[in-house]
Amino acid sequence: MLELFTIGGGEYIVNVLNAVSAWTGGGGYKSMIRVVMVMGLIYTLLIVAFSLDWRAWFNWFLQATLIYLCLMVPTVTIQVTDRVNPGLAPNTVANVPLGLGAVASFTSQVGDYLTTEAETVFVMPSELQYSTNGIIYGSKLMEATRQIRITDPEFAANINEHMKRCVFYDVMLGFKSMDGLAKSANLWADIGPGSPARAQTFITRNGDGTTSNAVITCRDAYTALTPQWTQFLNAFSPIWAKQLYPGMANAVAQAKLSADLPVTYQAFTSNASNALDIMRQSLAVNAFMQARDDMAGGTGAAAIDSFAATRADIQTRNTYSALAQGAMKWVPILNIVLTVVFYAMFPVLFPLFLMPKTGVSTLRGYVTGFFYLAAWGPLYVVLHMIMMGRGLSAGNAVAGGGMTLGNFAGIGAVNDETASLAGYMIASIPFLAAGMARGAMAIAGHATSFLAPSQNAAEAAAGEATTGNYAYGNASLANQNINTQASNQWNNQPNFASGSPAFAHRQANGVMSTTHADGSTVTNQNPAISSFEWKPTLTQANVGEMRSTVGEFQSQATQQREMASQSLSAANTIGAQLFTTAQNSRGSETILGQQTQDAISQAQNLTRSWSDTLVNDYGFDRKAADELSRYSYMNGQGTLGAGSPVPGLKAGIDANILSQQSRNRSSSESVSERISKGLSFLNAESTSDNATHSRENFTRAVSTSGSSELEGLSQRRDASLTEARSHSLEAGRLEEVGKRYERQVSDIESGGFQTSRDYSQNWQNFAAGELARNEGLRDSGYETWMRDVDLNDRQRQTRNVLEERFRSSFVEDMRNDLGPIGPMPSSGIAQPAGDVKGWGSGQVGVVTNSGPAVNVRSDSRDAALTSLVGDRIEGANERMDAHQFDTNFSNGDLHRRGEAMFTGSANAQNLSIGETMPIFGPLFERGNSSNGPGNASSFNATGYIRDKGMSIKPGTNVTTLDSRMAPAISAVAQETQRLGLSPRTVTSAQDRTHKPGSLHPDGKALDFRGNNITVTQGRALARGVSARLGPDYDVAFETDRRNPENNHLHAEYDPKGRSRK
Repeated sequence: MLELFTIGGGEYIVNVLNAVSAWTGGGGYKSMIRVVMVMGLIYTLLIVAFSLDWRAWFNWFLQATLIYLCLMVPTVTIQVTDRVNPGLAPNTVANVPLGLGAVASFTSQVGDYLTTEAETVFVMPSELQYSTNGIIYGSKLMEATRQIRITDPEFAANINEHMKRCVFYDVMLGFKSMDGLAKSANLWADIGPGSPARAQTFITRNGDGTTSNAVITCRDAYTALTPQWTQFLNAFSPIWAKQLYPGMANAVAQAKLSADLPVTYQAFTSNASNALDIMRQSLAVNAFMQARDDMAGGTGAAAIDSFAATRADIQTRNTYSALAQGAMKWVPILNIVLTVVFYAMFPVLFPLFLMPKTGVSTLRGYVTGFFYLAAWGPLYVVLHMIMMGRGLSAGNAVAGGGMTLGNFAGIGAVNDETASLAGYMIASIPFLAAGMARGAMAIAGHATSFLAPSQNAAEAAAGEATTGNYAYGNASLANQNINTQASNQWNNQPNFASGSPAFAHRQANGVMSTTHADGSTVTNQNPAISSFEWKPTLTQANVGEMRSTVGEFQSQATQQREMASQSLSAANTIGAQLFTTAQNSRGSETILGQQTQDAISQAQNLTRSWSDTLVNDYGFDRKAADELSRYSYMNGQGTLGAGSPVPGLKAGIDANILSQQSRNRSSSESVSERISKGLSFLNAESTSDNATHSRENFTRAVSTSGSSELEGLSQRRDASLTEARSHSLEAGRLEEVGKRYERQVSDIESGGFQTSRDYSQNWQNFAAGELARNEGLRDSGYETWMRDVDLNDRQRQTRNVLEERFRSSFVEDMRNDLGPIGPMPSSGIAQPAGDVKGWGSGQVGVVTNSGPAVNVRSDSRDAALTSLVGDRIEGANERMDAHQFDTNFSNGDLHRRGEAMFTGSANAQNLSIGETMPIFGPLFERGNSSNGPGNASSFNATGYIRDKGMSIKPGTNVTTLDSRMAPAISAVAQETQRLGLSPRTVTSAQDRTHKPGSLHPDGKALDFRGNNITVTQGRALARGVSARLGPDYDVAFETDRRNPENNHLHAEYDPKGRSRK
């Protein structure tokens, strides 16, 4: 029987030898040997044939026969002895080929002999020898002892509480010396017996698994904890021993720990203690450190570590430490792996030993590998002796007398350094053993790589010292830089930020919301508010203007009350007239009601169109514009000029006919120039063919209206009563709104509650909207981000106009609630009744004598003149658009103001010439009352459209609209409000062309303006209106790609699907 020695890995060697024995003893392997012998013979015959050397055949025959008969045929029994695992079983393997068993046994015995003899020479306790427990076992055991912690939760909590509440206060109050505790080799004994004056929380574990808390004195706690140490250590020792020696049984592992730990501890500290005392000292020191860290609120690591070495030494140590950790783990395993592989390869390489020429050299290399592996053991011993000797010397120097608080960190540093150096030196064993097998010079190349980390560290330190670039403690994890560009940035300002965390979120409108650690949320609107050179604020002047507007509410309410009273009086008067008229009325000619209605509506639309143009394009006052339009329509001579007397204008034509805002506004045109242009426009329109034809129809209609006086008086009486109720309701509304605004103004003026609101963003939104809506302002090139020094004269003028409108917009919002200020009962677009009667009497004779003989029961309109008027409508509109375009810049947002006034003043603006003339009023009222939306025929949709909040484009005729179009008007208004769009404008009815060749003469279709909304919005509007109306109406948003200004919404009543008319 041969004995094979190993230090670790014995179980692997036993398994491999069993495998080799099974391989070589089988019949298959022997058959393979025969085939190899035949192949060797053939190969030898070929060599002899080509080289004519008969000795080649003879040499191979002797070589193969001896190798096979001596190395393979004989077998031996191997007993494996593992120095680290003496209890290895089974450890005997039979039928191992002599070649493998003899060589393995011989080389392992040589290595074991050298190892044991070296350890005999290198005096060291047997527990610390390499052959007993492996490389630097003592240092690793000491480090493991330093790392143990109390695992019992209640015991750990009580110890921690005792340290913080009792021990630390004894030190701070001077009852205990910190120096004495730091040098104590039995810390728990020296911190007792505890103060009877202080107390701590003590946790007691009950029998049913629950715990109970109590507050006891420090002395009682110390007395209770002392016996618990023994209980905890007796339970903890077997568990820790099993962790240190996982390959041993529990009892064996605990016995080994109890035997090795005192020896190791005495070797490192020169202090003789038993295993339980050593563990209690280490646990007490760790508990003291943990309590200190908990009380200080930190980890305490910064107090232990120090930066006491140079940059090169730090990098060298870190590099060696990383390599050492790997070497300590993998190099011993590599030794076992190589040994097992060499043993296992014997059956594989043996056929090569039988081949001619190469068999002997292959065998020699295989045997040399065994000696290479055998050299590892003595090298381990030498390195172990050096490292342990250095570690023991350093340990005694740092921890002489035992482990204490003061030297606890030093012992750890010695163990770490010993492990690092030993691990790195172990990494050199493979190439040192190879150098011994191949020659000393083979070590030179490996030595260079061995010193490479130190050389690299020195080079890096020299480079940093030369360039001045140092980097310590940098950490980078999961960083991402995407599409980042930076250049020419200089920032040398120190910036330090610390404190609690916060989470910031940017809202969609730019407002920043920040949530802090205490749960509070802070909102910052500054990033979402524009900032300009000037700050829009509410001044005393604005407050005064608002106070003035409130006064207008009160005045209007009083006026409405007076008008209600007058309407009641008029109703009584008309009642008396009705009785008298009924008695004196005689038959007269009848007149076609539709003809009269058309004439009066045409006159009303024409004069209103002229008045709108004067107000919007030339800045005229509304009342003056109405008077001038009526006078020019009646006169028809085109002779108006500066200073001309006009009935209803007390001062005549002067600067007062312009609005106050127009007179105050700075513009490139003077006041006189604007008046002159406005009068020229009015003279041209009053003498046009369209106006002439309208006057003739109007005169012809009103000259035969006397036969309807009886019915008109009755209807006027009912209207007066209705008007009285309407005025009363309006007066109540105005009083309520006026009081609300008065309270707001009083709050602003009072000193009890003061707020300051920044209107910068309101200004930004307002100016952007005005520039987008007004082409004249936009063409100036002004933008809100421009400073005053960046502006030219035109841009500065644009800015001033926008600022003035922005300031007045606050008061306009109040006036929108107030509604339009209608004419007083004694004034308006109409003249007094006496003037109208006088004018009518003078014209009746002229009309009667000069007018043609017509049949009043039929349509007496001149067809040629009607056609001419229709052709001239578009021309007049184009001239009006041209006037408006020329003055668009100076007058600003004319369309917006006009539409806002139409929307808010439906009742006030619906005053017609016929309604203000006592002679013709009954005819007009009878026409309106008989053709309302509820009738099945036609109706005058002017008031109905404006009651729905929409406006009518000047020149558009909606006076004889089919009554079945009323639902379409209502649906458009409702859907416009639902989508948040601006009110629509009727742009085409019976008299305009919405596409070339397509008219609406039947009054069953309407076009609504769509060039101020997007195509998407227009189509959404069309879908909503169509859904509201149902299948009897055709609704579409029609677009013109070449001229988007023609985009409009088309609505048509078509129950049978006929083509549009």
